[in-house]
Amino acid sequence: MDLRPHQQKAIDQIDQSISKGNTRIMLAAPCSFGKTRVAVELLHRAAKHGQRGIFLCDRIKLVQQSIEEFAKQGIDFGVVQGYDNPLSKWYSKTQIVSVQTIARRRLWPEADLIIVDEAHTHYKTITRMMAYYKDAVFIGLSATPFAKGLGEFYQDLIVPITSNTLMDLGYLSKVKYYGGRSANLKGIKKKALKTGGSDYDPRELSERIEKDVRLAGDIIENWKRYGENSQTIAFTPSINHSKTLVRMFKEAGIPAEHIDGYMEDRERQLIYQAHDEGRFKILSCSRLLNTGYDAPSVRCMIDAYPTKSLITYVQRVGRILRIHPDKEYAIVLDHAGNVPRNGFAEDVTPSQLDDGKKKYNERNQTKDPKEPETQNCPECYQIMQIPRCACGYEIPKAQLIKTDNQVLKELERQNRETDRSVKEIWYGNLLRYSQVKKYKEGWAKHKYRDKFGVWPNAIKPNMNHPIIDDVQRFITHQNIRRAKIVAKYRQQVR
Repeated sequence: MDLRPHQQKAIDQIDQSISKGNTRIMLAAPCSFGKTRVAVELLHRAAKHGQRGIFLCDRIKLVQQSIEEFAKQGIDFGVVQGYDNPLSKWYSKTQIVSVQTIARRRLWPEADLIIVDEAHTHYKTITRMMAYYKDAVFIGLSATPFAKGLGEFYQDLIVPITSNTLMDLGYLSKVKYYGGRSANLKGIKKKALKTGGSDYDPRELSERIEKDVRLAGDIIENWKRYGENSQTIAFTPSINHSKTLVRMFKEAGIPAEHIDGYMEDRERQLIYQAHDEGRFKILSCSRLLNTGYDAPSVRCMIDAYPTKSLITYVQRVGRILRIHPDKEYAIVLDHAGNVPRNGFAEDVTPSQLDDGKKKYNERNQTKDPKEPETQNCPECYQIMQIPRCACGYEIPKAQLIKTDNQVLKELERQNRETDRSVKEIWYGNLLRYSQVKKYKEGWAKHKYRDKFGVWPNAIKPNMNHPIIDDVQRFITHQNIRRAKIVAKYRQQVR
């Protein structure tokens, strides 16, 4: 069986790790690396040596994709999924197994080699299996092995190649990122994730974005401008918002369909097929396509689902990275603020597994945990990482500036709230706010005095600086305070 060089390198590194005595190995390989192809080779080799193997999948669609790949390579296998699967063959040395099915069964197949797909999701059943198959070799496969505690189950991390290198070699599509307006997320609570850490509370996030009536229209206009009429998938924070987006795309004359996990499997398969055949442009969902979706012809992704999770973000972008003859590059339309928040997905590279010894932080498992400074390129309008854009444009050194909050924090560190530059930003922000609200100029002066205790007589307002979060919070606090005073006064008058 022919393997790509990076796939063969992964197998060689796994063999080296096993020779050192490791029996729990994590293969960190980018989305579209061909991890299933590596699994097929390892299990086929094990079967030829009389060993039994299991390929463990965590969802039905991944089981189906694995069946197709194993069959394409001519491998004899059985399937453990449900109770009436026609491919069930217990005598086969290689078994494709659904983790949900094996969790419900008392009798487990024999195994010397167990390969865990999407291993960043570590089920209790896998922990039980590691105890049961204590002499077997376990190999986890994941593009995003950043989950909490994975280092407690796997001894070695193998990173054979990075996404950027695969792009340079032509095995992955390069990506163009374009920004777009996103909803205001201020005040949304966080909720713990099964993989560790936290993310925006799904219910509050859905409510906030669904109330933003302009967002869907902005998404459609951005797709018309930068989507290049490509086959597209879209992620939104709720099924309701996905259906709304689809309806508005259709009203704009762009064929679109919604898909979700509540549909019958047959209906979903027909929708997938129609999209693959190009019978409509936009396939929209909430979470369904986040992992396991494989359609090389899909070129564009609309991301309207804000996330703080690197696992979610990188997996999502990975859906459009497969190469295709008609795809020179992939396109991300970021209407969630995920690129400034998480960086470019191809730059996220695993460096270690979380062993539970330190306070968990997803970004501590990457080579570069810092969030890059980004802005829209004035030449090609892509999101660029300061100071240089992929199109070749470079910001002149004299014009290099940091983001508004970073500027403010640096200035406040030098002399908190008294530095002249900070006061110029605050006064300029207050004037800009008063202009938007059509207040008199005196309003900004009075608010400035409320903040700093003096009038802004000698302060030159910085009118070019965007309104910063601290100013917005101050205004909100002042409005609430004033409303309480007025309410109390009216109560006294009565």
